[in-house]
Amino acid sequence: MFSKLMGASNKEEVIQELFEDFPLPIFYKNAQNKILTNKVFDDFTGANRQKVLQKLLNFNTLNSNHFETKIENDIGKSIDAIVYVSDVGDDEESEKLGIIVDISEKNRAKETMQLLKERYELATNGSNEGLWDWNIKEDKAYFSNRFKEILGIANRPVQDSIKTWLDRIHPEDKINVVHKLEDHINSKSQSFYCEHRILVDDEVRWVSIKGKVTRDRNGYPQRIVGFLTDISEIKTAQIALKNSEEQFKLFMKNLPAGAFIKDENHNIIFSNQYLNDFFGVDTLVNKNIKEMLPETDYQSIINTSKLVLQHGMYTTEEKLVDKDGNVKYFQAHRFLIKKDNQNLIAGIFADITDQKMTQNKLNILAHYDLLTNLPNRALFQDTLTRKISKAKRNKTKLALMFIDLDNFKMINDTLGHDYGDLLLIEVAKRLTGILREEDLVARLGGDEFTVILDDIKDTAYPSIVAQKIIDSLSQPVKLKDEIGYIGASVGIAIFPDDATNKEDLIKNADMAMYSAKQGGKNIYRYFTEDMNADAKERLELSNDLRNAIHNNQLKLFYQPIIDVTNNTLHACEALVRWEHPKYGTIAPENFIKLAEEGGFMVQIGKWIIQRACQQLKIMEKLGLSVKIAINISSKQLTQNHLEHTIKTFVKESRINPKLLELEVTESFLTENIKQVEIALGNLKKLGILTAIDDFGTGYSSLAKLKKLPISKLKIDKSFIDDIPNDEDDMQIASTIIALAKNLNLEVVAEGVETKAQVDFLKDHGCRLMQGYYFSEAIAEEDFNNYLRANAKA
Repeated sequence: MFSKLMGASNKEEVIQELFEDFPLPIFYKNAQNKILTNKVFDDFTGANRQKVLQKLLNFNTLNSNHFETKIENDIGKSIDAIVYVSDVGDDEESEKLGIIVDISEKNRAKETMQLLKERYELATNGSNEGLWDWNIKEDKAYFSNRFKEILGIANRPVQDSIKTWLDRIHPEDKINVVHKLEDHINSKSQSFYCEHRILVDDEVRWVSIKGKVTRDRNGYPQRIVGFLTDISEIKTAQIALKNSEEQFKLFMKNLPAGAFIKDENHNIIFSNQYLNDFFGVDTLVNKNIKEMLPETDYQSIINTSKLVLQHGMYTTEEKLVDKDGNVKYFQAHRFLIKKDNQNLIAGIFADITDQKMTQNKLNILAHYDLLTNLPNRALFQDTLTRKISKAKRNKTKLALMFIDLDNFKMINDTLGHDYGDLLLIEVAKRLTGILREEDLVARLGGDEFTVILDDIKDTAYPSIVAQKIIDSLSQPVKLKDEIGYIGASVGIAIFPDDATNKEDLIKNADMAMYSAKQGGKNIYRYFTEDMNADAKERLELSNDLRNAIHNNQLKLFYQPIIDVTNNTLHACEALVRWEHPKYGTIAPENFIKLAEEGGFMVQIGKWIIQRACQQLKIMEKLGLSVKIAINISSKQLTQNHLEHTIKTFVKESRINPKLLELEVTESFLTENIKQVEIALGNLKKLGILTAIDDFGTGYSSLAKLKKLPISKLKIDKSFIDDIPNDEDDMQIASTIIALAKNLNLEVVAEGVETKAQVDFLKDHGCRLMQGYYFSEAIAEEDFNNYLRANAKA
């Protein structure tokens, strides 16, 4: 039908117009097997476009118009997707239209929820309590196995809805239960608690249910989590008390809970066997409560008794110590009995020690880091809120520290996560040992820790603690059969000097930590307002940099490398500049780190490699065999796609790979020797050579240097600047030249600006030089003119 309404060309125009603004990956194949895709599809699949299309078009649409699959792009990123494919042609034509929907986040959410459910099951295993968790916003409910057992539905399919519980409430109790639940959701009560009957296969049981709502920052209810307990035996006991004294005595003797009756003067007139055994006496009758409990507990009993007399019944949770000194927790149900014009108070004590242990497990899962046993992010946030409120009331100060471990990633990546975990455990021990009892140290995740210093009298005190932390963490760490060396960058913010609320205090401490890391690591920094301005500028630049390639703001410059033995062009170094519309030309040292932190260094690196390969092709057409050196960042070198990227662009431009050279800084080599050795070895197989940039500044060892597949050393500019006036620099430069010769490596002197420097370096055997003496870096659009002029000369 679609084909008959319009011609093929008109149809393709309509489809192309539809494709242009369509936000999801979409593809279309006509009867002549011509395939159209939109930009979203092409951007994701990249070089894998044809492979992905072949997979999708082979899907059989006879039985279903959609299927779930994994799709992988050219850099190895994979997504879970649902692909909808429709046959849109008539009987005479075979046409397919397909749309791809990313469901990766949905699948990850399912996995996370399953993990949480498993943790709940683990925490509640063996308990008499049934766990329930109602997501109010989505109206989804989770019930533990014990909860379903109590309701009598353990082996039946049930809805994940709160109705699963509500529908089984006894009709006479339902209105009261729903009313109490709504009161708690609407903030009319501190917690939800109710006792009611349920119907289980025509049998009536009594249960108690309780829970507490969690609200968002605006106070809107999000979910309720709580427990359901079978209290049928307790309720039966209460009924027996009213119905028959004979049955009452028999039942009380065998009741697996404590029971008592006392008068208004707190003299016990009845106690059952369970309670007698608990306190290790034949009977508690004729004893006064005051004889049995500490003074503080006795006063609490008096207050509770008043509430029972006032309301007719009252339920509490209480801690008692048995005859052997064991602490037990009980849920105490007290109720009023009137007899012969006398008010008596009866009570049933149900042991909830197991439930308390379960709650403690859940509390640990929710509030503590399982690796280090330190408070986690949630408990840190709660504690900081409380301590800020306290500081406001008392008009005192507190300090917040953010601590980031230096060199942790290298140990974790090199030795493995087991060693990394041991390191984090040791860090937690050292931090805890430094702090006062009233202070708090928490692990936010990864290698980030926080410290709250409470009630500080002097704003200089945090610097003393920070230095102790730095000194402690700088000491070697024994990790099984290895020794680890780390440091710490510490940021400090003071309440209320630097911020008057929790969010700003956290943000400012984090900025101070970032400043310490930028300042050389293993130091501490207090927050200053300048950091705020710097952070805003970094954020602005990061946002602008994200679109710099698309907006054609990145420019390549080429600085010639001259062979001074014959004054000819030997090679050139590709240098990227950012032409920012507001800040003008920005050098790479001011934006490359931003690109790495923002996650788009790979995109910029690809652009540089592609443009350099295109320039090599131009030089080849001019008859020039000139190398181009490209600076490679640490992120590019340690990620798997670099080899693929270079191979792709070399193939596309049809250049000689031996004319492409990579430059890697010496400091990065020393930190990641194993990864670098593998990566450079793979690149060498492609014919790509590597130079060590800024040589002499990174403290690399000759033993490590010999292992690497490198072809060239570049003497750092700092050792050239003061030649011939500085004896030390001349000695260092000549030593590096001699070292390169002994290792059969080429050597290049960077930053050469005077003839005296040229003469010295040439006399000592260095023939390759670059710097302002020969030429500044030349803009890409002007470089070809330079090449032509150089070729004629």
